[in-house]
Amino acid sequence: MRGKAGGLMSRPKVLIIHTGGTLGMQLPEGTRLELGEEEHLARLTERVPELSEMADIDLVAPWNNDSSDVGPDHWQALAQLIVDQGGIGTDHGYSGVVVIHGTDTLAYTASMMAFMLRHLDRPVIFTGSQRPLDSWRTDARANLAAAVECATRKISEVCIVFGDSILRACRSSKIDARSYNAFAAPSFGTIGQIGTELSLVPQASHEPDAEFQLKSDLDARVLALTLFPGVDTGMVARNVQASAEAGVLRAVLIRGFGVGNVPIDGLSDLRPLLANATGNGLEIVISSQCYRGHTDLSMYPGGRALVDAGAIAARDMTFEAAITKTMWSLAQPEKSLRAWFETNLAGEVSLG
Repeated sequence: MRGKAGGLMSRPKVLIIHTGGTLGMQLPEGTRLELGEEEHLARLTERVPELSEMADIDLVAPWNNDSSDVGPDHWQALAQLIVDQGGIGTDHGYSGVVVIHGTDTLAYTASMMAFMLRHLDRPVIFTGSQRPLDSWRTDARANLAAAVECATRKISEVCIVFGDSILRACRSSKIDARSYNAFAAPSFGTIGQIGTELSLVPQASHEPDAEFQLKSDLDARVLALTLFPGVDTGMVARNVQASAEAGVLRAVLIRGFGVGNVPIDGLSDLRPLLANATGNGLEIVISSQCYRGHTDLSMYPGGRALVDAGAIAARDMTFEAAITKTMWSLAQPEKSLRAWFETNLAGEVSLG
């Protein structure tokens, strides 16, 4: 059952999908509110009355989870829900969809939606808050109002609306646990700003170039390794081999230093791990631990060792986009993982 806030039929219609997170928590205990969909909507429109002035609002609440408990099964269910309830790819349905989500893994979920919802024809806007809706000085009200307003605009992609920024989802990371500007797209920038006016950067939005497709298959058999000085790569290699032989691992994403440099000396020599992975038919993706910049595997001997091992460079993709794109691409057999990483699917990477 869906709740509905009344309004003129000529106004935009926006679907809100409430999945949990800080925005819906109860004070002072900080517990999740287990409310029905009608109650959720009534609470939102009471606390943020401008929502009903901007659009006709419907709300669904498929689950109410801490975002740290959201994973691949939720991603697939959410993508299907956005399509089925939102009318994506049809001439009817909602002007846009807003997803309320906990902030900790919001960038992962939003990035995955950017890959699953191919050639999106309307805005799918993710938002949340650093403080609950009932809290003093909450950011929830402004974030939610801005998200609903963005959902009525001509934005044909998945975005994150938070603080004073409108961001491409698959370019974004959570960068601050305390600030009300918790998200940024360091290697890309914003596609719009929220101030006294809501302004979009001309031509910044990623426009669809084909008919909409839902492609929600994924393969989560991926391991991420963040390198650090002194890491025992031999120990990691043994675990990688065991996982590959057991069939529970298909790809390893390595977060290298700087432009993708890796150690090739002593205990941390990465070459045995690379040989092990290659010998077991595993894919290797290399990204950077830096927020800005891109991988350049030709610059240092460590990077060239990665090239020799057949590693795939993530270029300037965020870690969230690289890991979710790897999971998504492994389940799309029409191209190899390398070919998918050489394809700009949703504006997640700068090619060339």
